[in-house]
Amino acid sequence: MIAPNSPETMLEAGGAAKGVAVALVCDNRDPDGLGRVKVSYPWHSQENQSYWARIAAPMAGSHRGVYFLPEIDDEVLVVFDRGDVRFPYVIGALWNGKDWPPETNSDGKNDIRVVKSRKGHRLTFDDGAKGMVRLDLNDGKKLQIDDDGIKLEDVAGNSLTIESNGGTLSIKAATKLTISAPSVEISATAQMKVDGGGFLALKGGMININ
Repeated sequence: MIAPNSPETMLEAGGAAKGVAVALVCDNRDPDGLGRVKVSYPWHSQENQSYWARIAAPMAGSHRGVYFLPEIDDEVLVVFDRGDVRFPYVIGALWNGKDWPPETNSDGKNDIRVVKSRKGHRLTFDDGAKGMVRLDLNDGKKLQIDDDGIKLEDVAGNSLTIESNGGTLSIKAATKLTISAPSVEISATAQMKVDGGGFLALKGGMININ
């Protein structure tokens, strides 16, 4: 027999509940496009879904804000509007023994902050001694900004490096580097060096070497 004041009874009757509750996202396709989700409750029948629940975001406004919509089956924490279980608000997401965080604080320094998508795209902030921000795409492309400079690279071996200390810009291509524009000008205030390991060709309507 279910107790009169149990969560199950209150949910079915639209009663009042104090505090917060753990829930699972069961629908995230809001027909009104308001960024809401429906949830079910592990402590209740999975078939009993909530009404559309609004999500408490770090910032929200007219066509602006922080948009992170929970995935289906994500575990979330909900609170009820004035205790009414018919109107939940999602106030946070939870990791658990099945869904693990994308990073662990194994060294106890807590230097790493991470935003990671389900496809594996990852944005990392490292507050360690050198400091670093890195964007990793799931296909291997990387963009890293740190105290030494900026480096962009891909899995094919192409890279672009800007060194902060030496003032050097390096471009490395695995097979071919092409620069194309209606007008191209290369100028050096001191020394300029062109070195080809093989054949060197210059072609133009007119070539003036001074």
